[in-house]
Amino acid sequence: MISIRMIMSISLWSVTTLNFIFYFSVAYAQFPTRPIRIVVPLPAGTSPDLFARHIGQKLSTVLKQPVIIQNRPGANSVIGTAFVAKASKDGYTLLNASVQHVMLKPLLGKLEFDPDTDFVPITTLSATEMVLVVSSSSKFNSVTELVNAAKLRPGELNFATPGIGSPAHLAGQAFLSAANINARHIPMKGSTESVVAVAGQQVDYTITAVTNALPLIQASKLRALGTTGSKRHDLTPAVLTMRELIPPGFIYETWQALFAPVGTPHFILQQLNREAVKIINEPDTRDFFERNGSSPRPRTLAASSDFVLSESRRAIELVKAIGATAQ
Repeated sequence: MISIRMIMSISLWSVTTLNFIFYFSVAYAQFPTRPIRIVVPLPAGTSPDLFARHIGQKLSTVLKQPVIIQNRPGANSVIGTAFVAKASKDGYTLLNASVQHVMLKPLLGKLEFDPDTDFVPITTLSATEMVLVVSSSSKFNSVTELVNAAKLRPGELNFATPGIGSPAHLAGQAFLSAANINARHIPMKGSTESVVAVAGQQVDYTITAVTNALPLIQASKLRALGTTGSKRHDLTPAVLTMRELIPPGFIYETWQALFAPVGTPHFILQQLNREAVKIINEPDTRDFFERNGSSPRPRTLAASSDFVLSESRRAIELVKAIGATAQ
């Protein structure tokens, strides 16, 4: 038989549980009630840092809570990404990552987190076209000439990037695969070092963001041979796209996306997506992105997940194509 004491205990437990659920639901329903942190796994001044600060400032206004940008660079973006993977799944710690995010697993292998399963995209932010440049003193005057030389002397040409798994490295490998050529990868400390090495003829070429190369292009120290977007870049309108030069049409754009730890409540993800998409579509945000060489690319939660998944698969295919193994 059930005693009165048992009934009272069950009732007390039920009331306590319901109170907990109520207060828990109210706390989430009022999201956010304290500052939000966006972690950038790259140094200050990089494109993900600049874009995170622009979006963060506007988010703080609409959400009525401070949005703090925290740079946690190091280990090819692993340090900052690992920090967010271990954060509470409550929407208060987010990650602004680039295409480099999907390269971590196929190239680095052993990680304390899984980039594919420990994160959920809130929205993609932007897409950045790149440009293939050589020294202004280079004998190559077109992408076709460079490709033909690489086919005649497989593996003799070299290209610089900021390192294994960087957006420039991924673009460089995609170019090699599309053109069916080989070239040696020369890792450098950063994008600036890459373009300077090319300008000084220490390296044959690099593929980098247009804004990284533009000052040296304008100073006639670099020659732009082709851009990687679907149309000519607004900052270099006279430069042909590689889509026009490499059949069946080579297109490559780096991207940025805002992520949350997987398990973050869906309604919080929806709220953050809704507000971020509104901000990205604002004219001044579009202008800010374009001045920094990028184009806005807001997506829904579902479309963002589909996009990042397709990019993860593409990264695996590229790593396999070049014969690289996880380190």
